[in-house]
Amino acid sequence: MKLNKKYKDRLFCLLFGNEEYKENILSLYNALCNTAHTDVNDIKLYTIDNVIYIEMKNDVSILLDSYLHLWEQQSSYNPNMPLRGLMYFSKMYDRYIVEHSYNIYGSTLVKLPTPRYTVLYNGTSK
Repeated sequence: MKLNKKYKDRLFCLLFGNEEYKENILSLYNALCNTAHTDVNDIKLYTIDNVIYIEMKNDVSILLDSYLHLWEQQSSYNPNMPLRGLMYFSKMYDRYIVEHSYNIYGSTLVKLPTPRYTVLYNGTSK
C-alpha cells in the first residue's frame, strides 16, 4: 500500500493559502509573530504557484507589515529546506521586482520586504 505523503501539505495549503480563509492566515501570522493584527485586508497572498513557475511551488507566502513570510509544512525530514527556502525567496523577489517595475541596475536603492521563513515540521524524525 502506497501512502500519500502530500495530504498534510494539501490541508495546510487549503487552510492557510486561500483568499477565502484569510482569518486562518491572520491567526497563524499572529501566533508565529506574536502580534495582534485584526485586519485581514492587510494580507496579500504571495505564494508561488504552478502557473508562474512550473517546476517550483511553495506552500504559503504572504506579504504583511513590510515582511515577506514563507511558511512550509513538512511531514518528512528534509535537510535541504534552507536551500529550498532560498530558491523560493529568489522567485518571489523576482516577481516582486517585476510587479513594482523596479530597476535593479539603476542608481536608486531597491527596498524589498524582509524575508521571514518558517518550516512547520510534524514528522517523526528528529
